[in-house]
Amino acid sequence: MELLFESRLCIGELTGKMRFVQGRAVLHEEPVLVGDNAGDESGVSIYGTVLREAGGFRMWYQAWPRDWQGNDAALVGYAESADGIEWRKPSIVVPGVERTAPNLTNLGFHSPSVFIDPGAPARERYRATGYAGPGHAGSHAALTARGYYTAHSSDGLSWELDRTEPVWPGADVITSIHHPGQQRGLVALKQTVRYRGVPRRAIWNAGCRNGSWTRAERALVPDDFDDVAAISRGFAGGDYYGMGMLPAAGSTVGFLWQFRHTLPRTPRVGREAGVFGSVGVSLVFQEAACDCWQHAPGRTDFLPSDALPWAEGGFYTASTPVESGDEHRLYLCGARHTHGWYLDSSWKVQDRWKSELMREGLARITFARWPKWRLFGYTADPDGSIEIHLDGFEQVSHFILNYECEPTGFVRAEVVGDATRTVDLAVPLTGSSPGAVVAWQGGDRLAPADRAGRTTVRLHLERATVWAFELRPVS
Repeated sequence: MELLFESRLCIGELTGKMRFVQGRAVLHEEPVLVGDNAGDESGVSIYGTVLREAGGFRMWYQAWPRDWQGNDAALVGYAESADGIEWRKPSIVVPGVERTAPNLTNLGFHSPSVFIDPGAPARERYRATGYAGPGHAGSHAALTARGYYTAHSSDGLSWELDRTEPVWPGADVITSIHHPGQQRGLVALKQTVRYRGVPRRAIWNAGCRNGSWTRAERALVPDDFDDVAAISRGFAGGDYYGMGMLPAAGSTVGFLWQFRHTLPRTPRVGREAGVFGSVGVSLVFQEAACDCWQHAPGRTDFLPSDALPWAEGGFYTASTPVESGDEHRLYLCGARHTHGWYLDSSWKVQDRWKSELMREGLARITFARWPKWRLFGYTADPDGSIEIHLDGFEQVSHFILNYECEPTGFVRAEVVGDATRTVDLAVPLTGSSPGAVVAWQGGDRLAPADRAGRTTVRLHLERATVWAFELRPVS
C-alpha cells in the first residue's frame, strides 16, 4: 500500500485539526531463538533475514560460535518455523563443507541478508549480501580482501560467491531486500564519512537488476539533530549502525539503527569514532527510487534501546519485515550488553569480559509486530479532512483505505468535483480495517479522469486515523 508519509507529494490540502502520527510496535517479550550448539553458543543475531515461503518461515542468522575470538564472525545459521514463534534448527546438507553445527550454511558472510529474485534463473533464485574477509570464522578461503560480497543459491542453503573480490568497499553491516514496486534488489550498506570533523557511520544504497549490482551511492548521513536526539537520551552523540527496509508500493520505509554513543571515543588519531553505546530504531522513508531519505518528524524511536530487560544493549533488525496475517513482524536481536562492552577504552579485547559475554550470550532473537502498513498516518483530533491526489490512472479502480476509528468515529470520502461521489452520498467507514473499499450510495468505483488528469479524493475524518491507501484496478 501507499503509506501516508507527511511529505508525500500526493497529499493536498489539510483542514480542521489533523496531525501527523507515527505507528507503534509491540515487542514479543521472550526470545524465539537462542544459541544452543557449538556453532552459535555465544549468541544469535538477526544480522540476517526472515522470509515467508510455502506457508512457513525461513531464517538466516548470524551465529557466534562457542570458540568466538572477539572479532567479526562469518558463520550463517539457518532455522525454520511454521508460525514464526517456535523455531527449529534443521540438519542441512552442504556438500564439501566442514561445519561445527548441522544447521550452518556455507554462505560465509558477516551480516548476511537473503532475498528471492523472482526474475533470476533457478540456480540464482536466492541472492545474498554480506561482509567478509580473511581470517573471519566461517569466511571463504578464497578471499584476499575485506569488503562487501554477494552470492547466489538455488535453495538458500548451498551458496556460491558471485566473485572473489568485494563488490563494494567497507565493513560490517549490509542489508538487502527485493523491492517488487521498483523491480530490483535494494541494498543498504554502512560506510563512514566525516561530519563536524568526526567519523560517522552513514547509509549508502545500491541496487541489483538482472544479476548485476550497481555502485553504492551516499544516501543518509547523520547530522546535528541525531546528536541532539542522542544527548537528550543521555548519550554523547550518534550515528547510524545499519538499516532494515520495507517495500511499500513504489516507496521504501527504513528501520534505521540509531547508534548512540557513550564516552570515550576510540583514541586513535583520525579514527575518533564512537564505539561504545546502545542502539535504538527510528523510522525513515523514501517516497520513490533515488529520492532523498527523510526522517519522521522528531525522530521518535520506533523501538527504544531499553525496551526489553534482557536487551539492554539495544536492537539490531532483520533486513526486512514479513507479513503474518494482518500484521507485519520485524525480527530483531536484543543485545545483552552495550556495544563494545568487552573492550577496553583503547578498543582492545579484554578476555575476562569477553568470556562473560560469551557465557551470558551476545544476543538473542525476538520480533516486533504492528498492524500491516500502520507506520505513518494522519489522525483527526477530533475532526478534519485530508486530500489525496491520484494522478493519471487509466483503469476503473477501487480506492482501498487502511484506517481505524474510535468507537464513535468514522471516515467518509468524496471525489472532488464529482456529483455522484459527494460526502453526503458516502458510506461511512467505522471500526478498523487494513484495507476497506471506499464506497458511495451509487457505487464503489473510481473512473479515470479525462485526459489522464488528476482525481482528488478528500477524506473527512471524525475521531479517526488514516494510515495508507491503494488504487486497485477492477478486473
